[in-house]
Amino acid sequence: MKVIEDKVTVYPPHAICKADVPVILSFLPPEWTAGIQTVRLSASHGENPTIIAFFHPPDGSLLVKSRGFTKERVLRSILTELAGHALGVVFRSYRRLQKRDESRVQRAVVPLVEEILPQLSQKKVWLDK
Repeated sequence: MKVIEDKVTVYPPHAICKADVPVILSFLPPEWTAGIQTVRLSASHGENPTIIAFFHPPDGSLLVKSRGFTKERVLRSILTELAGHALGVVFRSYRRLQKRDESRVQRAVVPLVEEILPQLSQKKVWLDK
């Protein structure tokens, strides 16, 4: 799997770093990560704050827009996206879950967030001013 981190030289930095991606994926069930070939930490910021993670199965790409969010929110979005695909959930507009699927996905995601979050990098990112 290839991890691409877009260069960011202005505030805010990425919430997660390139090294965090393999850590996150290593905790997940194989059916959640099946088909992921590329993970891209996008430098885009502020275009659509409701879509943080987007998995596109036909080309195996997972796009993560993590700038300006907390590590926990980004992690939760990644896990929700991957769990939804693994469970066959149909997302509504702006990657929202339908009410009937929300509790099922959250039951799978919440324990993983609590387990993975402390394992993520705590390094400070310094940006050019």
